[in-house]
Amino acid sequence: MKAYFIDAKNELIVETDVVDYHHKKELLNCNWLEMYPYQVNGNDIWTDEEGNLKEFNYFFTIDDYIVSGNAIIMSCDDEGESVAPKNLTLDELKSKVTFMGKRYIDHEKLFSNFTIEEWK
Repeated sequence: MKAYFIDAKNELIVETDVVDYHHKKELLNCNWLEMYPYQVNGNDIWTDEEGNLKEFNYFFTIDDYIVSGNAIIMSCDDEGESVAPKNLTLDELKSKVTFMGKRYIDHEKLFSNFTIEEWK
């Protein structure tokens, strides 16, 4: 089914097909999926649950919310299953995203006052 894939490292946003839960993990190159606690026009943002546990990651903002790593945008049906994005075009999504590049993650502040710093 149709989905939008945000590649934070290569600063690319494309439409793609997602087959199932395992395919989402493969696209994001992760072991655990997390639904980000912010929606884009009612659509879910899927990310790597362990994205903030790394020394660094590539970040982007979407409507001023900071997201760590790559992401997949999809909607949800009445049964809770992922479906194609609703009420959001690829161009609308691109206008909402600002890439931040590679950033160091300060793990000492991760759970109290989350900060990211420019990668040096």
